[in-house]
Amino acid sequence: MRLLKRDQKPVILRERVPLREPDGTSYEGWSPEGFTLQGNVQPAGGKVMAEQYGERLGYVLVMYIERSDKALELLKAFNGERKGYGAWVYAPETAEEPDYKVVAVKGWRHIVIELERVRS
Repeated sequence: MRLLKRDQKPVILRERVPLREPDGTSYEGWSPEGFTLQGNVQPAGGKVMAEQYGERLGYVLVMYIERSDKALELLKAFNGERKGYGAWVYAPETAEEPDYKVVAVKGWRHIVIELERVRS
């Protein structure tokens, strides 16, 4: 499968990091610095994904991206170091909370990122 430039959309990814309030209270939030990946974003579907996600399948997107240094770094950080990431797919870049979270990163011919809608 070839990824066409016209079908690619920018998605901003930010890492989940521990933050601290001025009074010393700690909590988890999203890193202010993020990075953008260009990829083909599609609704998830198919028999395997239906078995995997069940009724949540309607809230899942699949993003296909070309192999690059940043994509391979994401693959290593997510799978090897178990870091969490939020994705700003349809939400504006200035939004505090992501509209999707990264639930899987798979390194096949293309890097495949599965995103699940964050329910607010």
